[in-house]
Amino acid sequence: MRVIALADCSNFYVSCERAFDPMLEKRPVVVLSNNDGCVVARSEEVKRLGVKMAAPYFKVRDRLAKADTAVFSSNYALYADLSRRITAILEGFSPEVERYSIDEAFLHLWADSQAEAEAQGRAIEARVRAWTGIPMRVGLGPTKTLAKMASEVAKQRMREGQPPVVCLWGASQRAASLRTFPVGEVWGIGPRWAKRLRARGVRTAADFAALPDVWVKRNLNVVALRTAHELRGTPCLPLDLVPATRKTLIRSRSFGKPVTNVADLGEALATHTARAAEKLRGEGLVAGGLEAYVTTKRFGPGPHRTLAATARLSPRTLDTTRLLQVVRRLLRQMYVPAAPCSTPYRWKKAGVTLFDLTREVPKQVHLFDPGPTPEHRLLLDAIDGVNQRWGRRTVVWGSQGTVRPVKDTETGQAWSMQQARRSPSYTTGWDGLLQVFAR
Repeated sequence: MRVIALADCSNFYVSCERAFDPMLEKRPVVVLSNNDGCVVARSEEVKRLGVKMAAPYFKVRDRLAKADTAVFSSNYALYADLSRRITAILEGFSPEVERYSIDEAFLHLWADSQAEAEAQGRAIEARVRAWTGIPMRVGLGPTKTLAKMASEVAKQRMREGQPPVVCLWGASQRAASLRTFPVGEVWGIGPRWAKRLRARGVRTAADFAALPDVWVKRNLNVVALRTAHELRGTPCLPLDLVPATRKTLIRSRSFGKPVTNVADLGEALATHTARAAEKLRGEGLVAGGLEAYVTTKRFGPGPHRTLAATARLSPRTLDTTRLLQVVRRLLRQMYVPAAPCSTPYRWKKAGVTLFDLTREVPKQVHLFDPGPTPEHRLLLDAIDGVNQRWGRRTVVWGSQGTVRPVKDTETGQAWSMQQARRSPSYTTGWDGLLQVFAR
């Protein structure tokens, strides 16, 4: 029989930090968002303190300090690398893996019995923990929705010290779980639908699965009807083994500190543009348009303002040099240094959006602009290769600026992110390698 498994890493960002520092085991740990603003990952110890997800750090700082909590800035390079390694491990169990998010993946397994399926789930959990140090739970079922539900059941059981693998293949075990699983927590049932269902007396997943198809389609929609069928054990959601082509590509960040001059804004926009172009080439896409924006946001001392400008790209391109020329021109067009009262604007965020994306191949040749020469394309690929192998910003374009010796932001530039608590790049940078001493 074919079984769908959901491999879900537990408290992924926190687990990545603990994987390289065993002293963090059993100690409260949180990971903060960009610029160390909000809590985006919590260990179980922090959850028991009552600290909510997305809580502003300044509001919970004292409570976390009293509990001797280890606080980290987000280290996305580390998390992405460990996620890639875990996906490679999962591909050793099945060639059909759908990477659902940075810490979750669906995969197809084949088993002759429920016991064999559970054994494969335990093998996946054990290998991921042994090879990466990341704890994981595995939910198994005949459909993606039931596998997702099994994963949530496993999460509850892990808190009670039970094994992290749950299989909802058998009819009796599945029915028992459906009767106790709240309808609002079913994958695909959002808060609005849950409120409407509870008003009709539908409290559990079993209640929802028992609703007539006609009622579900008429009062909700066909997506909810598919969810109901999946809860009954009928597969309606196939694995997405080939990622869909994106239509837009956005790169933006809030600044570590407000900036007031056009040079800093230019460096920030150039950096986002260069990174977007690298990602564009990595996915084999070309862009038909570019939008750039800067904003002061709406909070804090004024004046406040948002500026944006857009340019069409004809012919479409993936060339960093051309995109940098366009974004520089857009900044000159839209930039306003100060409000009418002469108070300078304090810019807090900038970003670029590449839109109207299509595949690079087949290529539509332009009569008057043939695009990058083969030699120039080789140069772009070489720069991408160096940065991927030796770390981002190993080679940068001149308009991105240079790293300054200031430690409280990512690159020392005023516009870059504050990451004062970021852990070393253990797996992605030579300077982050752990040092081991033997006596």
